[in-house]
Amino acid sequence: PVSSSLHGSRFLTGGLGGSITHQCFYSPTPANKYERKYWCKMAANGLCYTIISSSSHTSSDYQGRVALGDAPQNGTFTVTMTGLRSSDAGTYRCGIGSTNEGLYVSLHLMVLEDATVSRPTQLIRGELHSSVTVLCPSGDTQGDKKRFWCKVGRRSCALIASSDGYVGRRYQGRILITPQESSGAFKVLINDLKEEDSGLYLCGTQGQRGQDSTQEVVLQVATASTLPRRPKFLSGTVGGSLSFQCHHDPKGSYEKKYLCRWKAGSCPVLLDNEGFVLEPYRGRIEMSSSDPERGTYAVVLRQLREEDAGWYWCGARRGHTELTAPLKLLIHKG
Repeated sequence: PVSSSLHGSRFLTGGLGGSITHQCFYSPTPANKYERKYWCKMAANGLCYTIISSSSHTSSDYQGRVALGDAPQNGTFTVTMTGLRSSDAGTYRCGIGSTNEGLYVSLHLMVLEDATVSRPTQLIRGELHSSVTVLCPSGDTQGDKKRFWCKVGRRSCALIASSDGYVGRRYQGRILITPQESSGAFKVLINDLKEEDSGLYLCGTQGQRGQDSTQEVVLQVATASTLPRRPKFLSGTVGGSLSFQCHHDPKGSYEKKYLCRWKAGSCPVLLDNEGFVLEPYRGRIEMSSSDPERGTYAVVLRQLREEDAGWYWCGARRGHTELTAPLKLLIHKG
């Protein structure tokens, strides 16, 4: 049977006489890889009439101006329609299955006289319990606009986190929107990935007049994870000390390893492997040992205080990618 999830853009805009390319992302399970892929258009009678499918059917109305390419190893199939006409506007489905009622995503196509080309959807894959880094390009270089990350639902995009400090309840301690770089781009870091995190998201900037610049992102969380579930909670006593291990990929070479303090969607670095220690923590925090072959480094925090309670992230940076993992510290009064 066709299994698991299928994701893709919900809205497409094309120009008259122009073309559109639509990507459908699916879990690359054996069942999905070899099953029929289809692209159909909804009619007034509620049926979805096939325009093209991987079983080499093409509707006569679309001969010569539609193509479907499947890349099973990547879990994507792509539909391209050219020579767009105003009659092409409407609701379509891209799906998998022997009928057009199987696993599908519905989307709406608008055909305008002069359409702006939207950015291609970004596909990000992560493993259960691990972390991902999403790079969000932005047309805004002023840096004073709100950066946001939301999950696309049936009718709206549910806000998960924004740069003004808002973080949804289910994402406490596991999401971070980084400050903007000079190009206007920023990153969204998410860790402790869960199965239900799979889906279609939007990231972008928002000015006074609404959304300026958005990027669609499909996040797929692979459930067959090789990563062990590590304890997320640590407890210590006021005045005592605490030692814990941070883990990273032993095969990776990282420019920087660090520990940061997560609070309301931001995470200032407390110390790193280059010798930096944040002023208030000098003398009571250190990286005590590092074992790159096993992919671990140890951190010791001494003279524990009540205000040390809260979320911390272990991090390792390589280029644009950051590997992060959350820890929650509970402090008891002696």
